[in-house]
Amino acid sequence: MAAATPLRRPTRVALRPALPGDAPLLARWRAEPSVGRYQPLQDASVADLRADLARQRPEEIFRGRGDRFQWIVAADGEPVGWITLAVTSWEHGLAEIGYALTTSAQGRGIQAQALEQLLAELFLETPLERIEARCAIDNLASQRVLDKVGFTREGTLRSYFLLGGRRVDNYLYAILRADFLPRR
Repeated sequence: MAAATPLRRPTRVALRPALPGDAPLLARWRAEPSVGRYQPLQDASVADLRADLARQRPEEIFRGRGDRFQWIVAADGEPVGWITLAVTSWEHGLAEIGYALTTSAQGRGIQAQALEQLLAELFLETPLERIEARCAIDNLASQRVLDKVGFTREGTLRSYFLLGGRRVDNYLYAILRADFLPRR
């Protein structure tokens, strides 16, 4: 019996702003069962995703403006997932982050590296003070990512959303500028 080949960790993880041309990638990834297993992704056509990305202005985040931003995560030069940031209040420096990786990229430490890069940029270059994340209580992989990056689990959001016809509890996580920057 041959030994299982260990998953190869990427040597380089990078982020770039998502562009309208990334819509087909996002649509394909969103259709993967592992990507939607723990999050209620709304149905969206490639045209819908393209239009959403065309409305986003990535440069606005560094001016403290805009409310939704997306990045493509690449591992060794290959796009493998995305990160979304929704700013809920520039006045108070509040935002929520969400993320997903294609099935083949999961379990390789990619998302933690990507989040670390993005958090460093956000906390150093924008007025954001608090970034929240939510994950289904059954999503152990996402909990490990958030713990590794330095988020604190702050509580349980009971019956937070509907997924597959049933109500799902989520954990609320958050990281503060003051939590993240001293580690750098």
